[in-house]
Amino acid sequence: MKTGAIKQIYLPLAILLSILLAASPAMATASIDYMSIDVDINNGYAVTTVEQKIISNEDEAAYDDFSIFKSEDAFISDFTIIIDGEEYNSEVLPKIQAEEEFEEAVSEGRSAGLLTDAGKDRFSYALNFEPHQSIIVRLTYEQALKKTLGEYEYTQPLRSYRNINNLSVNVDISSVNKILSLETPGFTEANAEYLSSTKGQVTYNSRSVPDLDLNIIFTTNNPALNGEMLFYETGGQGYMMHIFSPTEDDLGTTALSKDIIFVIDKSGSMSGEKMYQVKGVFSDVIYGLPASDRFNVIFFDGEVHTYSEQLMEANASSKKDSIEFVDNLNADGGTNINDALVNALGMFGSESENVPIIVFLTDGEPTSGVTSRYVIRENVLETNKAEVSIFSIAFGIEHEEYYESLRALSLENNGKAERFTSTTGAEEGISDFYATISTPLITDIEFSYNGKVSDIVNTVESSLFAGSDAIVLGKYNTGTNTINSEIKATSRSGNREFNSQFTVLQKAENSFIPRLWAYETINDLLDRIEVEGETDDLVTSVTDLSLEFEFVTPYTSLFVEIPEIEKPEVTDSMPPGEMGMDESVAVDDSEVAEEAIEEMPAEEEMVMEEMPVEETAEEESPGFEALYAAVGIVGVMLFLKRQE
Repeated sequence: MKTGAIKQIYLPLAILLSILLAASPAMATASIDYMSIDVDINNGYAVTTVEQKIISNEDEAAYDDFSIFKSEDAFISDFTIIIDGEEYNSEVLPKIQAEEEFEEAVSEGRSAGLLTDAGKDRFSYALNFEPHQSIIVRLTYEQALKKTLGEYEYTQPLRSYRNINNLSVNVDISSVNKILSLETPGFTEANAEYLSSTKGQVTYNSRSVPDLDLNIIFTTNNPALNGEMLFYETGGQGYMMHIFSPTEDDLGTTALSKDIIFVIDKSGSMSGEKMYQVKGVFSDVIYGLPASDRFNVIFFDGEVHTYSEQLMEANASSKKDSIEFVDNLNADGGTNINDALVNALGMFGSESENVPIIVFLTDGEPTSGVTSRYVIRENVLETNKAEVSIFSIAFGIEHEEYYESLRALSLENNGKAERFTSTTGAEEGISDFYATISTPLITDIEFSYNGKVSDIVNTVESSLFAGSDAIVLGKYNTGTNTINSEIKATSRSGNREFNSQFTVLQKAENSFIPRLWAYETINDLLDRIEVEGETDDLVTSVTDLSLEFEFVTPYTSLFVEIPEIEKPEVTDSMPPGEMGMDESVAVDDSEVAEEAIEEMPAEEEMVMEEMPVEETAEEESPGFEALYAAVGIVGVMLFLKRQE
């Protein structure tokens, strides 16, 4: 959706909420009594549930806002509010419908909340409290972990803007393959233990919030050469998961050689610490290139600065000279992305047997030469005759649209993009990213399943790198007994085939597979939208899957409405003793009043009619009579954050 269209939807809502907030309760000073985090990681698919109990410290009604940090690539799948033991569950709706229902609830004074996906690393929400009220909030999000450099890594953010009196973390890990190692580097207070050869657990408890996130790294042994296949059936539909993760030892050969060009931004915005970090990273990378590779280095500002007119062998002399070339450059000038990438692509020849790769680093928008991001993508795609994989490093890019443009450029050119902030530790992050794509084991991979598997989604493009795995997911018909897999690929020793027959045997512990299939399928569709634009078919496919599996995506939102508490009728009240009744008799107040009035003399009844009626105190609602002005700001908060 274009920014203008989004603003047309959100700005009237933002104005309305601003008006409502002006009359809403004051900001509260709420404390978090406890935060419990439960994580289930099953064969690399992580489901995280964060629960917080929040207590208002105010003597009057007030509202407050909160954040729960999450992984950027996670989909939120549930948001529940618990008040006085009653659970109020959210519902995933198409985004426009959720916004309409929310606006309707607001206009009618009903309590409601709206949550949309901002694509950020946190979930923000607001709550309205009665005096000293406690509210429990439960959030669930899901993500697929990728195996890189032989390791799975799960990061649990533990940051908080508030004090937490009781923090507990429990992470259960299970795998079809044996768990070889389980660590929490830098987090010595966490307890990591093995429960069996295929199960592990990490626990952590504290009376305060630590100053670092909990990183969990675990390794598993590899499946057999032809892979491992898992099955699960639900609702009359079968789902399969094929894990393919060969090593150099399995293949009996070494990694493929590369033709690699480093295309690096040296415009004025890269000056200072950024340029210093870039020089350190790429000097080390170039120094470590194997002798069988060919390489080149291109720097660009408003113009293109090339170390060599052609790819060079990675010998000691060429590496030494190119490192000096890197070290002697200064950052200045504009940003001519188009010419830099087109020149680099022109250096690759289709006759080479090496794997062609570009590592492209930039920190901003194009300002010289061709400045249209769309035309640059078209030019790059048209020039990429050698089917080069372009891996983009977004280094300190502040504007989301520039990063999305880099992602699209990489996705449509057999690569991927990662972003890094220009802070301490960026060098290590960029080096690690390069390491994941520096050792191609096999390329030109094709999977087929003798026509028995449909709706296939594959986590790997054309090449599989050392220490990573390919996960293929798909559907099969229930009643299928066997599925044959056929994998064709190219290794250093030539064309290879990996064929196997798997017996369909579903197990209860594989119940995560349908959701993993949906997660990867939605991500694949979103990647296509990045490249092809928001076509009706793609948007409909994402929306339908998001609704079926209850994921919050850019096209769906969470909507929650709190039912209104039935208020008792207003009646006259008088203590039973004053009406001449036995106080020990327990009867309904309304019946007492009715019978007493009927028995009273007429003159007393007249006096009664002239007396002011004392209203019965309304029964307190569960703390959400102003939620439309508090939780409702979630959508606006997330929208405004995204536009920053």
